[in-house]
Order: sequence, then C-alpha cells, then structure tokens
Amino acid sequence: MNDFLNLIDRYKFGILAVLITYIGIFMYLQISSFEKRYVIEGWFHDKPSLEKEKVIEIKPENIEIPNDLSSSVKNITRDQNDKRERSEKTWSEVKPSTNSIKDIEKSVKELEKQFFKESGGEEKRKKIIEDKNNKLAQKNETKSNIKNTSLKSGGDKVFAGNVMVDWVLTNRNEHQNDPYFIRNPGYTCGDHTTGLVTIKIKVDQSGRVIDAKYIAGSSNSASPCMIEQARKYALMSRFNYSNTAPAQQEGTIRYTFVSQ
Repeated sequence: MNDFLNLIDRYKFGILAVLITYIGIFMYLQISSFEKRYVIEGWFHDKPSLEKEKVIEIKPENIEIPNDLSSSVKNITRDQNDKRERSEKTWSEVKPSTNSIKDIEKSVKELEKQFFKESGGEEKRKKIIEDKNNKLAQKNETKSNIKNTSLKSGGDKVFAGNVMVDWVLTNRNEHQNDPYFIRNPGYTCGDHTTGLVTIKIKVDQSGRVIDAKYIAGSSNSASPCMIEQARKYALMSRFNYSNTAPAQQEGTIRYTFVSQ
C-alpha cells in the first residue's frame, strides 16, 4: 500500500495534467456542439396563437324547452284513438256517449260487486247501494251534459294541440265517459319540473287499472317525483266496463308535467 501511495505522489503532477487535458477536450466538444443549428421544416415550425377561452353564462331564458313540453300545453285529457275531427278553436273534452242504458246498468252492477268485495261484507251493503244510486244519477246527468255539449260546444271535435294527459286503450272510454276518471298529476311536482312520463297500464274488464309501469324509452326529462306521481295517478284512473275486453287489456297513459 505504501508503495502505491509513493507512486501516486511521485507522478501526481502527470496525473493532474492528464485530467486537465481530458476535461478541456470534453468542454471543447460540448461547446462546439451548441454552435451547430439544425432547422427542421414542418407544420409545427409556426407557433399557433391561443385565444383565451370564452366563458358562456347559462341563463334561464337561454334554456330551450321542447315544443311538446312547453307551458302552452292544455290541462285536459285526450284519447289518442278518438276519431273525431281535431280543432284548436271549437272542441270538447267529453266524447259523445255510445253506451246503451243496458251497458250503463251492467257497468254499475260490476262496480257494485267490486265495492262489495272490497268493503268486507254485508255491514256496508247499504252504503254500496247508495253509491250505486249516486253513480246512476251521475251517469244520467253526464249523458245529458254530453248531448248538450255536442250541440253547443263543439262536441263533435277534439282538441288538436298539446294536452297534459294522452292515453290509449283500444275500444275503451273513461269511466262514465267522464275525463275526470283519467287522473292528471301534471302540477304535483312543483317548480322546474317540466317533463314527459309514459306509463304502460293493464286494465281489467271492470275498468280498474291493475298494473302501471314506467317506460323510460318513451319519456323525456322525467324526475323521480314525476315517475312516482305518474304511476300513482295511473293506478287511480278508471275506464268503462267491457265484457268483451281481455281480462288484462294493455294500454298507455302519457303525462306531461309543467311547472306551477
């Protein structure tokens, strides 16, 4: 080890000179490489100018609502299979009745049976009979109103514009031919709730809606509130009795919701 250290000490100046020489050559080569410039032609040679991104403020008046869901929709119900001429001036929500007295009485009897079944027994039979008589009286009044409406208020025509409740159930009418029985939830979800909800229904021969399912593909901007209310009101709706209808007849009810 001492011999090795003595050897380094003896040639230390020579070693230092060699290191300085190598460092000098290295620096020269590095400096000379910076003096050479290579220009590469290409599309990126010119720097593109970047514009400041514009911020667009979204205001309520800038939000477009589809025409079929606008606030101009009429607060009425309409049978899509209604064959009457369509008009926006003279029209009637009530269709002229085609039911015979026999059909009416049979419908009331079916309703009585249903009420009796749901009531739980004889103790409520008196009330059921009273309800039946009231229904018959209402039916006769409705028929009279239909006749007058047809003559005086455009009863031979149906509204042609947008409506809040549009339904389809082949060869069936509203219970007692009264649009009230196709219930309308269109104002029940408050402000900023414009949307369209389609419900698939199943109706038994007595006219009761026994099943209601939401159809997403035929709906638009439907919130959970709209869907829940649409199903609820569909199940509350009622159609006319028909002994020739299927045991479970399928149809649809389309509800338009608008802000209050």
